[in-house]
Formats: sequence, C-alpha cells, structure tokens
Amino acid sequence: MSHPIMIAAARRLTAAEERRKAAREDAFRTWGPRCVAAASEYARILLGDSAITLDWKIVELFSYKEHLEAFAPLGTVGGQHLELHYTDRHGAEEISLRVSCVSCPSQHVHEVTSLEQLGRLLSQAPAWQDIDPRGGGDA
Repeated sequence: MSHPIMIAAARRLTAAEERRKAAREDAFRTWGPRCVAAASEYARILLGDSAITLDWKIVELFSYKEHLEAFAPLGTVGGQHLELHYTDRHGAEEISLRVSCVSCPSQHVHEVTSLEQLGRLLSQAPAWQDIDPRGGGDA
C-alpha cells in the first residue's frame, strides 16, 4: 500500500498539470481575438478615428504566449500590395507598413508612427500615383 504522502503528491501534480493545460487552452482560444483587439486599439491611438475601418486579421500562430500579431490589408494598388502589420512583444507595440511587389519578391517594411507619416510613406511608393488625391487618385 502506498504512503498517503505519495498519493497527496500525485494528486497535487495531476491538479497542477490540469490547471496548466486549461491555461494553455484558454490562451490559445483567446489569442486571435486579443490580437485583433490590441491591433484595433493601438491603430486608433496612433492613426486616429479613421483606423476603425481597418479589417485586422491574425497572423499565423507562432507563440501565442509571447506576443500578439495582426495585419490589415490595405489593398493592391499600382502593382503593389499594401498592408499594415501590428505587433506587441512584451508591451512594445508597433505598426509597420509592408509594401510588396505583386509580380516580384520585393518587399519593404517601414515603421508607422502617425497618420501623416503613413501618408509620407505612401507618397514614396509607386502606388502613390493611384492614391494621390491631388492627381485624381482615391481621396
């Protein structure tokens, strides 16, 4: 017959493992919504009220415990695919503009710090001729 301390230790270990498993499952289940919510909130702070129109999506699940990631496609304009990318690694939030060529492997990533700065980044992209409101682009 096993000593009572052995049974108590086994029960304690089993209970602790079940709590860790439940916590991992909860973190996995809520990771996507947390990413989208964090990206939406930070984008609104950084880019203003017009950011509420962004359709944030989760990035592939890498390590849901360590950081949050999401992206918002802005569309394909002038042969370039544009998207905003949000990341939060241990409280350091950042939004970047990713500009990639539709027909080639080229990609450029620039940190976005404000709505005006996002406009400056867009003005440097070849897609600008299709976006520029002064030149008849979408205003």
